Amino acid sequence: MSWIELRAVVPRTRMDDLSDLAFVNGASGVQEAPAPGTPLRFRQPWDTEDPPLPMFVTFRAWFGEDDAEAAEAAFAEADGELTFERLTVNEEDWAESWKIHHHRIVISDRLRVSPPWEAVPGDLVIPPGQAFGTGDHPTTLACLSAIDRLAGECRTCLDVGSGSGVLALAAVKLGMKAVGVDNDPECVRTAKENAAENELEAHFSDTELPALRGPYDLVVANLYAEVLVGMAPELIRLTGRHLVLAGILADRADKVVEALSPPLALTARVQEGDWVSLHLVKLAEERG
Repeated sequence: MSWIELRAVVPRTRMDDLSDLAFVNGASGVQEAPAPGTPLRFRQPWDTEDPPLPMFVTFRAWFGEDDAEAAEAAFAEADGELTFERLTVNEEDWAESWKIHHHRIVISDRLRVSPPWEAVPGDLVIPPGQAFGTGDHPTTLACLSAIDRLAGECRTCLDVGSGSGVLALAAVKLGMKAVGVDNDPECVRTAKENAAENELEAHFSDTELPALRGPYDLVVANLYAEVLVGMAPELIRLTGRHLVLAGILADRADKVVEALSPPLALTARVQEGDWVSLHLVKLAEERG
């Protein structure tokens, strides 16, 4: 069996729409990768501003042969100015072809996230798999950068909706004690496996938020806005000082802030394409 890969360099802001369109038309997977000639550059501790975001990325989607033609037509109808390249990937080459779309990511000198085939000693190794969170999605990157910046002043971390465990494990790697919770047992299993493979100690479970004691110096949650608003009372209770949120569409960020303020106050809002990350701190008079 062969797979058809449709590939195009597209504006970053079109990624979500094109991904939705691909899945509607039978895609087995999609990938965002740096456009040719685009260097990977993430905020470093000494930066005073976030690095500029690339305007264009490489969009890839994979289809069975029966779906590829209809998908090409759908892409052309949605945006006739985009030019898609069509490649055939043989079944026996699929595993290696898939690997080339996941790369080592350097957040800072002390925090690097890699797939197993690109890892070097000292990297946090996260295999791409079923659980969300390999490090290369903009929302995950925002949380990783925040963890790196805040590690010096935080001793404990709670990762809400932990997925692959990458955020909690990054916190542990930077010296914190971390707890990760997820309501999907498969994610919990994957996170525990990743902890074992990296020889890191973090506690992962499907414990519900009301059962957690807290507070934690740092709480991170990479979840949709509606979910964050629903759990706002628990996020407030569990946050000892810093709350970092991602996975929020730009037009819904204000609702999230409103649900948390006060006793939390917004200190930073970063937008990449349609996605927003928020950094809130608990007001001094509200801390336990």
